[in-house]
Amino acid sequence: MNPGEIYAKTDEGVRELKERQRNLPIALRSLLIMVDGNRTVGEVLRRARALRVDPTAFAELERAGLIAKRFSAPSATESGTAPAPRSEDEVQRFLAAQQKVSDAINAHLGFRGYLMMMRLQRASNLRDLHDLLPDLAQALVKRLGAGAATPLVQELQRLIAHGD
Repeated sequence: MNPGEIYAKTDEGVRELKERQRNLPIALRSLLIMVDGNRTVGEVLRRARALRVDPTAFAELERAGLIAKRFSAPSATESGTAPAPRSEDEVQRFLAAQQKVSDAINAHLGFRGYLMMMRLQRASNLRDLHDLLPDLAQALVKRLGAGAATPLVQELQRLIAHGD
């Protein structure tokens, strides 16, 4: 498993965290919780050092269908089901935009933004983020008003479209 790959929870993985039907060992469950679709395998393993897990734990979660590769490191070949970004710049733009969208949902929508956060976790490229933007804009306008929401949405549009 390449330490530069990024994995995200599948719908089945999210369901397992809620329902606990598979009785995963504590270390695997904790690792599943840490997989967020933003951090690389290497970053998650560093954060999970106390759990004493290794890349085989990632492989086990992947085989169980609880996590899936979002995209590979830019130098790796694509083998996931989601389209991979084409360049390092696009990867960085995607990660920065995804973080900004997440921050906006958390700061302004809170629990009301739960379903939007689930959609964000499934986003695998800039196009997915672009498609999420109208719904986010509508929710922000409803919550904050048009005057406060407009600059936030415009900033997100700029980041997704141009990487500014």
